[in-house]
Amino acid sequence: MSNFNQDHIFSKAEKIYMLCCGLIIAGCMIWVTYAYFEYRVINGVWQTTFVSPKEFWKDVPEVKWKPVLEEFKG
Repeated sequence: MSNFNQDHIFSKAEKIYMLCCGLIIAGCMIWVTYAYFEYRVINGVWQTTFVSPKEFWKDVPEVKWKPVLEEFKG
């Protein structure tokens, strides 16, 4: 008599379902690992190049806007 349990045999549809679930889980793990390393690099660059907002906007030229309503009064 065989010790193999017949209750654990999967049908073809169940095997395909398990394959799809495994691929989704593997894809999610790859994406999370990629995101972790990508943001780790970005945050490292941010920490080394950060300046205060006052210093950042000091280098940006001030734009002189014409009032919009003066064009229509004319």
